[in-house]
Amino acid sequence: MAKNELDWEQYEAITKYIYASLGAQYGIKVKGYGRKFKVKGKSGVKHQVDVLTEQSNGKGQLLTAIECKYWNRKVNKDVVMKLSKIMEDSDITSGIIVCKAGFTPDSQTFAEHEGIKLVELREAEENDGEFQKTIEIGTLDIHFNIEVIRGNVTSIDLGSSIIASEREIRAMYYAELYDLEGRKIPFVNYLKEFSEEMQRRGKLLRTDTIVYPISSPLFLKLADKEVSVEKIAITGFLMKIDSQSKRSFSLTDQVWLIMKELFSTRKLTLSKSGLIWNLSSP
Repeated sequence: MAKNELDWEQYEAITKYIYASLGAQYGIKVKGYGRKFKVKGKSGVKHQVDVLTEQSNGKGQLLTAIECKYWNRKVNKDVVMKLSKIMEDSDITSGIIVCKAGFTPDSQTFAEHEGIKLVELREAEENDGEFQKTIEIGTLDIHFNIEVIRGNVTSIDLGSSIIASEREIRAMYYAELYDLEGRKIPFVNYLKEFSEEMQRRGKLLRTDTIVYPISSPLFLKLADKEVSVEKIAITGFLMKIDSQSKRSFSLTDQVWLIMKELFSTRKLTLSKSGLIWNLSSP
């Protein structure tokens, strides 16, 4: 079986889902479905029906038997005759035959004579030019309103040197300090502590300097030199940023199955997410 190909059980389940969804607004309900579901006729014989729906007309329940044929060949008139006899024996008002490969001319003629609907339900193919491969189902607009409060560093005093340019300060978020034994200390730890302390103080736009004591000699390795760290003093202020933005996303779905009714103009498509689209002309 090909990767995307259905089996007959899935085919029956999908047919049940389609008719249950389409009929919900008209009070149509699925009474039963599957290989084990059977109805007892006037003859006393039990008949297997793939999908059976019911609808009240105010006086009683109108039943519709749906036969599913997931065949690679066309359905012949024998299938129509068999369904017709089951309907007659079981007081089933309407009948529908759903298949993926089409119907022979005799089956179409006899089905029209018996009032049985014929429906093709098959997987969409690349050569189905009359159908869009994707369907736009809407647009999702997301509005962001973000408030960020953080410490903004304006200078870093290492005793032997002062780092004050924006580029050099950004680089310090990735820099590492070393002690005499070669152990590494990420400098970002000091920068995070500075931002957290400024938030605790809560004074917006007020410049402060926080000194971090060091107990042993430290060194800062830069790309072109090594700097002796005699002290760590970070200067900056607390800033608040309000950011607003909007993003729009087009929501689309992929066409999976195509459904055509032979004796009417109704055409439907079904997506793998379960959306059913009516493509019939108004």
